[in-house]
Amino acid sequence: MKKIILTFIMITAFFTCLKCASVNARETPLQSSANEYCVKGDKILDYYERLQDKSNGQRYLNAAKYYYYQASRVDISNANALIGRARVALYQDRIRDAKNDLMVALNFNEVNPKVSFYLGEAFFQDGDYMEAIDFYSWAYSHGYRYDYKTNLQLGICYEKLDDIKKARKHYSNAINILPASVEAKARLGGLEAINTNYEKKK
Repeated sequence: MKKIILTFIMITAFFTCLKCASVNARETPLQSSANEYCVKGDKILDYYERLQDKSNGQRYLNAAKYYYYQASRVDISNANALIGRARVALYQDRIRDAKNDLMVALNFNEVNPKVSFYLGEAFFQDGDYMEAIDFYSWAYSHGYRYDYKTNLQLGICYEKLDDIKKARKHYSNAINILPASVEAKARLGGLEAINTNYEKKK
């Protein structure tokens, strides 16, 4: 009888824990409100990125930044808000601010590959290709393996550091993901041309 009661208690405790986990996994009202601000900011920033002429684009960046800051005020740990603020900062060439926002995001979201990708972008823009590779590689290994931009950026970083084998690998990956890519094809073609000329000289 004691075994039956003990088993019943354990099963009840297990399902109670599951219920608590599912409740905690739900979006809180504050998180929901912050994410609504982020969606608005993302729409504006995505529109800015598609602009051919960005000479008058500051107003879009400022509008997007406003929504991301509002999101951060509501939920300080919101990764999308911090990433959005960092993206705006990178467009405004405020690399240190971008890194600060992304490091805060990393503290709250250690396993978020999107945070790592944008940290890669920040270090890439700063010309620190070794650090950029570390963050891009982490994103690559945690969900971004088939992301065109991650492969392209890794290819460029490795090319800058004269690791031609790895550069070629990531340019090829980028072309496989997006066959219409002009940049990846041009960069891979440049590597092949250098290699061909080197072979001829030998």
